Amino acid sequence: DVYKRQVSTQSTWATQSTWESTEGYVEMDRDIVAEFNPKEEIFIKNPEELRRKILAIRADGKEKLNILSDYDSTLTRRFYKDQPADHSFNALEKAEIVGSEFVDACRKARAKYLPMELDPSLSKEEKQKHMDEWWSIVQSLIVRLGPTKTMIRRAVAMSRLYFRHKCPELLKTLGEAGLKLHVVSAGITGVVAESFDILQTQRGLNLDSTLVYVMTPEIHDAARDNAVIGFGKPTVTSANKHLCVDHKRYPEIHENTNAILMGDLIEDYLIVKNLKLKEVIGIGFLNVPGEYKAEALDKFTSALDIVIGHDGNLACALEVVKSIIGLPLDEEWLKEAKLTEVLKY
Repeated sequence: DVYKRQVSTQSTWATQSTWESTEGYVEMDRDIVAEFNPKEEIFIKNPEELRRKILAIRADGKEKLNILSDYDSTLTRRFYKDQPADHSFNALEKAEIVGSEFVDACRKARAKYLPMELDPSLSKEEKQKHMDEWWSIVQSLIVRLGPTKTMIRRAVAMSRLYFRHKCPELLKTLGEAGLKLHVVSAGITGVVAESFDILQTQRGLNLDSTLVYVMTPEIHDAARDNAVIGFGKPTVTSANKHLCVDHKRYPEIHENTNAILMGDLIEDYLIVKNLKLKEVIGIGFLNVPGEYKAEALDKFTSALDIVIGHDGNLACALEVVKSIIGLPLDEEWLKEAKLTEVLKY
């Protein structure tokens, strides 16, 4: 083993522990947060409507506000420094840790199904069918592998997983305002939780009361270093997230009347399909390949209030939250982004 961390007494993989370096052990040796991306583009089709929503949500109070976000390629980068960044699935695909057979099988499945996930021409029914098949294959592979906490920690430490610039500031702002971030993700729960653990340690944050994971439940074997031995229900895929935000498990989401929703696929915005909301501010990260970009941009700008292009930053989401809850805004950023008139209060 080349990696060690002081383990929490809790049985989950939530952000409850601290790092511990000892001779012969390795922890993540770089910043898990990406640098500022100056290439980002911000598309707002209707600034007046966005401002109306911000004022309406502000008038209702932050107590009525949901913050819901996808994880992979939304809170995290899709690319970084001209190379693909990792997501929660391929972060685990380190052959020296999990073996080449697991890595090859996962990559084969991704090569088949990822183009289907990104194809905006597929119907919702077609995409759901393909995503169900993909997740079933991946879950079977993970159960066969039985990754332990130690394996996952080492894999994340060695990964190219990067949170977007301004993610720590967004999380800190939400926490201090008493707001929760519901991470509605089809990713691997242990990898996602581990990455947040690294983030809070590097930045000195306390995210225990801020993060709520709306993800596929994992079944662990405590006698084998919490190895993953199965998955509970519901299975969260990129195409069915609206079915997973149910009233019994997450009553607070259904009790609130307004929401900020972030994602990188148009399907992410179906998360609120079954919620009775007055106002929803949709923020989309456009990361699709070039052959789909024009069609996806048209769909995104038609459906969403804000679209962030070129794998951009979380500064816009941060300033929207600050505007709603009445915190001082970054005047320099607003001026550069030409959003002063939209977000000022």
